[in-house]
Amino acid sequence: MSGSISVQRTLLVTLLALPLLSAVRTGPIRVYVSGLGNDSNAATNCPRAKPCRTLEKAYTVVQAGGEIIALDPADYGPVTIAEPLSLLGVEGAEIGVATGATGITINAPAADRIIIRNFIISGAGATNTKGIQLNTGQLALFNSTLKNLSTGLDVSNTKADLVNTDVVSNAVGIATTGTGVDINAFPMTGPTQVRIAWGNAIDNTTAYVMNDPGTGTGGNKITILEFLTSNTTAAFSTNVAGNGTLVSGTGPSCGGTNCQNLGFYSSNTNPH
Repeated sequence: MSGSISVQRTLLVTLLALPLLSAVRTGPIRVYVSGLGNDSNAATNCPRAKPCRTLEKAYTVVQAGGEIIALDPADYGPVTIAEPLSLLGVEGAEIGVATGATGITINAPAADRIIIRNFIISGAGATNTKGIQLNTGQLALFNSTLKNLSTGLDVSNTKADLVNTDVVSNAVGIATTGTGVDINAFPMTGPTQVRIAWGNAIDNTTAYVMNDPGTGTGGNKITILEFLTSNTTAAFSTNVAGNGTLVSGTGPSCGGTNCQNLGFYSSNTNPH
C-alpha cells in the first residue's frame, strides 16, 4: 500500500510540474516582422525569409532575452512584454496607438531589461492614449519617438533610460509615480528614476510630471533626471524648448514649489 501511495505522489508532483515546464519559452533567439509579413508564419517561428506581421504575434515565439527585428517601415501594432526582450526597428517602424489603448506595456520581472530601438510610437488621430506603460522591469529606449499621445511614457516604481529619444507634441511627455532620489545625497539611489540623455522634449503641454516622488534631506526627491553636457545645472543635453510647462507634480510631497525642477546627472565631478 505504501508503495502505491508513493507512486501516486510522484505522479502528482510530475503532473503539477508540467504547466511550469510548458511555460518555458524555447523559441528562437531572433525573430522578424515585416509590413509584408504574415502572422501565420508564427508556425515556423517568424524567420527572416517568412516574417510575422505584428510584434504581438512574433512575441509569442521568441525566446526570453531574444530579439524581434523589424525589416522595413510599417505599423507593427501594440505588444505586451513580460520578460527581457529587445525590439529593434528601422527608420519608419511604428506602433500606432488606438483610442483608449497603450502601445507597449511592460510587466517584466524587476531586474529584467527591455531594450527598444528605432521605433515611432504615435497616438495621432486617437484620444486617451499611452505610448509605453512601464509597470515592472527596466527600460532602455534608444533613438525612438513618442508623439501625439495623452502620455508618452508612464513609469511606476522602476527605472528607465532614454537616449537620443524625441518626446514630441504629447499632453504629458513623461510621467512617473513612486519614490525618487535624494539629490543632496551621493551616490543617488531610489526605486523610481527616468534618466534622459540627448534627444528632444518639445511642444508638449507638460513635458514631465512627477507624482509624489517623496521628500529628501533638502526638499522633495526627484524622479526625472537630465544628463548634463558640462558641470553646470543649466547644461541639459536634451532640447526642452517649446513646452507649455516643463515639469510639474502632484501628491503630498509636491506642495509649494516642489516637483517643479528636474534632477540632473553627469560624468563630471559631483554628478548629482
